[in-house]
Amino acid sequence: MLLASILNNDLLSANVTTNNDLPPTGLTYENYPPLKDVYKDYFSFGIFGKGEMEGLLYNYASYTPGNEMKPENTQREKGTFTYTSADNAMKNYSDRNRDMLFYGHTLAWHSQTPTWMWDAPPARYDQPGEFDRETALENLNTHIENVLGYYGSRIEGIDVVNEAIGDSNPDDWKASLAKGEGWYMALGWEWVELAFLKAAEVVDSNGWDVKLIYNDFGLDSPDKARVVYEMVKDINEKYRGVRPNGKPLIEVIGMQGHYSLFTKAQEVEDSIKLFAKLPGVKVHVTEMDIALPPGELTAEKENNQGMKYAELFQIYRNYAAGPANTTGNSKVIESVKLAGVRDVRTGWKGGEFAMPYDYDGKAKEALLGILYPEEFLATHEYMDTNTEEQVQIDGVYVYDTGKGDRWSGANIILGSDASQWPWSTAGEDGKIAFIPEKDATYRLTFNYTAKGTTSIRVRWINDNSNGGYTSADGVNVNTYQYSANEVAKHIPAYFNSGMVNMGSYTLTTEIKLDGSQPTDGLIGNIAIRGGGGGNAFSINWIKVEKIGTNEDPDTLLVNWPKGIDDEDPVEEKPPVDDKDPIDEKPPVDSDNSVDGEAPIDSEDPVDREDSIDNKDPMNMEDSIDSEDPDDGEKLPDTATYTFNSLVFGMMLLLVGLLLIFTKRKLKQ
Repeated sequence: MLLASILNNDLLSANVTTNNDLPPTGLTYENYPPLKDVYKDYFSFGIFGKGEMEGLLYNYASYTPGNEMKPENTQREKGTFTYTSADNAMKNYSDRNRDMLFYGHTLAWHSQTPTWMWDAPPARYDQPGEFDRETALENLNTHIENVLGYYGSRIEGIDVVNEAIGDSNPDDWKASLAKGEGWYMALGWEWVELAFLKAAEVVDSNGWDVKLIYNDFGLDSPDKARVVYEMVKDINEKYRGVRPNGKPLIEVIGMQGHYSLFTKAQEVEDSIKLFAKLPGVKVHVTEMDIALPPGELTAEKENNQGMKYAELFQIYRNYAAGPANTTGNSKVIESVKLAGVRDVRTGWKGGEFAMPYDYDGKAKEALLGILYPEEFLATHEYMDTNTEEQVQIDGVYVYDTGKGDRWSGANIILGSDASQWPWSTAGEDGKIAFIPEKDATYRLTFNYTAKGTTSIRVRWINDNSNGGYTSADGVNVNTYQYSANEVAKHIPAYFNSGMVNMGSYTLTTEIKLDGSQPTDGLIGNIAIRGGGGGNAFSINWIKVEKIGTNEDPDTLLVNWPKGIDDEDPVEEKPPVDDKDPIDEKPPVDSDNSVDGEAPIDSEDPVDREDSIDNKDPMNMEDSIDSEDPDDGEKLPDTATYTFNSLVFGMMLLLVGLLLIFTKRKLKQ
């Protein structure tokens, strides 16, 4: 019976490898070649943010902190620099792997930065509180001098500026910079080059070879890619000859790879080809993940994710800077960094199955797509998945990645008549939910189920896209924070506490619309978005009411999905499998965030621009050196091994039967 069981398992393995010419999924990391070894002759293979330790050390050659080096963590209070978190992370990895390389993230960014740095009101530290240019520039220079001065001798490169682009205008990169964000408001469009000039001064004066990187999301969008191309081109030409040895001021473009099944591989390749035209500029793929619709990880979803990873890594190989690239294409990609190790239930991309290993550390099709892109594409094809049509209510647009949409959230269109409500824009169909009245107070109530995303933002947007946020909304997006049981009195509102995965919650915001703000201010259409970059949630129902005055009753204006004639909201959905969400224990690798901080970059990459147009807003031994680098590209010859085992097993069985037959004959 034991022999029969072994033979059966061998037959199954032989069938898998013979049909697909690929090893099976479902095994732990040590059963596959390390990613860093497979790609070491193409580019450096690294990780952005943290992840399960053993798989991280086995697979990744470099580490970039997700949160530990951001301004709010290195200088929360003016003049007090703290490096403990990043130091400890680097030590944890370097103690286990002396060859681990390190990168920095980030020096200058609009988010996760204390507002006093750009001198935003209210005034602090005897600053004027008026976005004073002189004060802000001094703060910027001091921060870069200290943080880069501290880490410069230990890192390979650093994201000097992160996510500076707002609405993309390919004809004017300066006009495309996000204007409602602190550094721009204090320093104007020059803030990007000012940050790079100071970083170059620190690096060059110390003789360090630290790559200076501009990092941004959505660079597979043709318009946004063109904006970044023109920005880097202009700045590098302006400061040609400033740095020693002919180095450009901006040496690397970091393409954040926050992708989905809707990402077009051809657009990714087109952007890489465009950036390759910049003299002396390389490309790093940073923060890469491919999110799936939340809910169940079906075979179709897993297969399609493997296809997308394979398509992209085939492109990365074709433009790799290393000697293994023999295509004749531009050799520009020096590094690729995934945003984790395993799938996580909460935190960055929680519930969206974005990584090559599942919750339990077992390999998915995605890992095979990364390891063997050519073979995977030759033996797989995309599978159809079912999608559901949205319930139609005028001026209310609800999206759910779990139902096949590109992103999760909702837009509520307030009006399109500039004479009545100047700062709202109707959707493509021209329909609106309602026209607000000046000085009236409105209550927005909605119920959602967390499927990985346990924080929600209510925001102001200019249009019906998944971006187009008003400038003041961008400035205050993290300012007004609430618990799930509180009533928000401001938009933007950030509900970021009191909620757990797979729970359902009703959130309420009450706001008086006085209409007095400027056109680039707070007033616009209302949006419901995931906080911290999350797409893994479902909106169950939405109500908007005009609050009555004196003894007037409240007036129901929006009731999705049932409509205005049925005032009873949809019954709240219980947590999946009727589990008590409070008792649900998180997995070991349950979060890519650091010490409860916002995971990775707190703005969702689809949270800043339209995801459709944009592509698309956190213990092992040393690495194995004994493998032949050429072997990293060869598939395991498991079919031959299985066949030999089968033959040997059959021989043993025949010998056993022969012995039994002989023994009986002798007895006779």
